[in-house]
Amino acid sequence: MRVPERVLTTLLLLIFLSGSVTAISPTVEKGVLDLSEIEQGDEFFVRLNGEWEFYFGTFIYGTPGAVCDTLIPDCYVRVPGFWYNSTIDGRKLPRQGYGTYRALILLPRGYRDRLGFDVPVFNTAYELSINGVTMARNGTPARSRAESVPSYNPLFFSYAPRSDTLELLIRVSNHEHRGGGFWMPMKAGTFNSIQNGYTNQWLLSSLVSGFLLASFIILLVFYLYDRDDRKLLLFAILTLCIVLRTFLSAPFYATIFDLRNWSLIIRVEYTVLLLMISSGMWLGYYLYPTRWFRKVALASNIIFTPILAAIFFLPVRIFTWSIFVMHACAVLIMLYVVSMSIRSIIKGDRRNILFLLAFMAILFGVVSDILLSNALKGNQQLYILLFMVLLYVLIQAILLIADWVKRGKEREKLALQLEELNRHLESRVEERTRELTDRTKELNTRNQQIAKQNKKLTETISLKNKVFSVIAHDLRSPLVNILYTLYLLKEDEFRDRTESLADSCIQYSQQLISLLENMLVWGRDQEDMIKYTPADNDLTDIILTNISILKDSADRKNIELNFTQVGRSNGWFDRDLVDIIIRNLLSNAIKYSYHGGKVTVHVKEKEESSEWVTISICDNGVGITPERQKRLFTGHEIDSTPGTDSEKGTGIGLKLVYELVALSKGTITVESTPGSGTCFTVILPGSAQAFRLR
Repeated sequence: MRVPERVLTTLLLLIFLSGSVTAISPTVEKGVLDLSEIEQGDEFFVRLNGEWEFYFGTFIYGTPGAVCDTLIPDCYVRVPGFWYNSTIDGRKLPRQGYGTYRALILLPRGYRDRLGFDVPVFNTAYELSINGVTMARNGTPARSRAESVPSYNPLFFSYAPRSDTLELLIRVSNHEHRGGGFWMPMKAGTFNSIQNGYTNQWLLSSLVSGFLLASFIILLVFYLYDRDDRKLLLFAILTLCIVLRTFLSAPFYATIFDLRNWSLIIRVEYTVLLLMISSGMWLGYYLYPTRWFRKVALASNIIFTPILAAIFFLPVRIFTWSIFVMHACAVLIMLYVVSMSIRSIIKGDRRNILFLLAFMAILFGVVSDILLSNALKGNQQLYILLFMVLLYVLIQAILLIADWVKRGKEREKLALQLEELNRHLESRVEERTRELTDRTKELNTRNQQIAKQNKKLTETISLKNKVFSVIAHDLRSPLVNILYTLYLLKEDEFRDRTESLADSCIQYSQQLISLLENMLVWGRDQEDMIKYTPADNDLTDIILTNISILKDSADRKNIELNFTQVGRSNGWFDRDLVDIIIRNLLSNAIKYSYHGGKVTVHVKEKEESSEWVTISICDNGVGITPERQKRLFTGHEIDSTPGTDSEKGTGIGLKLVYELVALSKGTITVESTPGSGTCFTVILPGSAQAFRLR
C-alpha cells in the first residue's frame, strides 16, 4: 500500500471511530450534571461545561466515600472560563488567588461501568478528587505564591464509580498567570470513548504535524536553491512555528516529552508565537506587496522588540498580556490577505480563488484559536490553526502540480520549436563563425600593425624630443663661437691673427654644416622621404674628399690619417648618402682618438666575390665597451659621449650611418677594445646586380 493510501485509510478510520461514540450534550447547571438517563453499557462522552460551584479563597478536600450537601458556594462560574469574569457580592474576583471548583455528577441507579476523565490544563496548578479521593494533580496548588508550584501536565485517568453520585472537587491556585481557572473543556464518559477520543486526537495531530514538518524541510530546501524568493523562507518559518506551538500546547505532546518547567514552556510558547506573527506579517506583505502594509510590518517589528525582551526578563503574569497585541496582529494579517485576494479575483486572477478559500479557512482557525486561548470556545479542545494551514499547503501543492503539468506541455512545445530553430540556425552559425573568424584574423593583423606603428611612433617621438634638445645646444655652440670670432676680427689688436681666426670660423662652420646635414638626412629617414638614387661611384674619391675636409681637425690633435686601397674601389650606391656615412665614421675616429693617434681608411674588394666592396675605418683611440657595442645601432636612447678633447656631438651619427647603410643594401659591423681602438667595417654592393640580389 502506498503512503497516500495509508494516510487516507488512517483518516477514514479516525472518522469512523469518532462517529461510533455517542456525544451527549447535557451541561452542568448550578453545580449539577444529570446523567441519570444514560443506560448501562452505552458508550458516551460529555463535556463538563456549564455552571460550577466556586469557593474562592478556600480549599475543600471532602470526605472519602461521602458527599457533602451542606456547602454554599460563593458564586457560580462558567466552565471553561477564567474565574476573574465572575463576581461575589457585586465585586469581580481578582486574577490571582486560589479556590475550589465543585460539581456533582448524577449517574443512573446502580451504574458501575468504568469511567474515563480527560483533564486539560488549569492555570496554574490543581488537585482533583472524586468523592474525597485524590485522582489527579498538576503542580502544587497553594495559598501563596511562595508555596505554589505551577505545572503543565494534562491528565487522562479512569475511575470506577462506587455510588450513583460523584462529587468532583478541583482545588486550583493561580499566582503566576494573568488569569486563573479552566480555559479548555474537561471531558468525562465511558473509559473506551474517552481513550479513543484522546488517541484519535493524538494520531490526527501527529499526522498533520509530521506533514507540516516535512513541508518545512521541503520549503527550506527550495529556498536554498532559490534564495531570491523570500516567500519560501517566510512560509517555512511560519510552518515550523505552527508545529512547535502544537508541541508546546497539545496535551498529549506535553505528556510524552515530560515538559515540567512551566515558566520555560510559557516563555518558549510566546516566543514562537511572536516569531509566527512576525513571519506571517512579512509573508502577507510579499504575497501582496503594498507600501502601507510594509510600514505596518516594520511597525509591528518595532513593537515586538520590547515584547520579546519582556518574555525573557519579566514574570509570566506580566508579559502574558502581550497575547492581545499578537491576536490583533494575527487578525489584521488575515483580513489583509483575504481582502487582497478578493481584489485580485475581481481583477481577473482566478488562481486567487483557491488562495481565498485557504485564507478564509486560516482566518477561521485564527479566530477559533484566539477564542480558545481566552476560554471563549466551550466545545473546542485543540488549536485548529494547524489543520487550516495544512489546507493552505495542500492548495499550494495542487497549484504546484498544475504548474508542473503546464510547464511540461510548454517545454514539449518549446522543444519542438527549438529543434526547428536549431536546424535553421546551424547553417547560419557556421556562416557567421567563418565571418567572425576572418574578421578576427583581420582585426588581429590590424591590431598588430597598429601596435607596431604605435611603438615605432612612441620611440620616434621620444628620440626626436631628445635629439632636438641636444641639437639646440650643439647648434648654439658653433654659432656663438663664429659670432665671437667675428667680433674679434673687428678689433685692431687681433688683426695680426686674422688668418687663424678665419680658420676657426671655417672649422665651426664645417661642424655646423655637418650637423645640419646629418639632421636633414636623419629627418628625411624618419619620414621615409630620403631620395635614394644609386649609381656606379668611386669610393676613393669620396674618401679622399672627406680626408681633405677633416685634415685640419686631425692636425689639431696631431692625428695621422692613412688611406689604402686594394683592388677596385667602385660600387653601386648613392654618392650623397655614402658621403655622409664616410664623413660620420671618419669624424668619429678623429673625435675619439688621442693626440698623436692614428686613423686608417682601407678599401678593398670582398675576397669571396668582386660584387661587393669593403670600407674599414679604424683608430687606436678610446674604444667602445662591449655593453655599449650591443646597443650602438639598435638602441633607442641617445648616447653621446664627448671626444678626447671634449668634443661634443648629437649622438645620432652612428644611428644615421646604420640606417643609411641598410638603405644602401649594405652591412656595417664594429670591432672594438676599450683603450685600444675601434674599427668599423662597411660592406656595400659593388654592382647593380649585387644591389638587386640584396
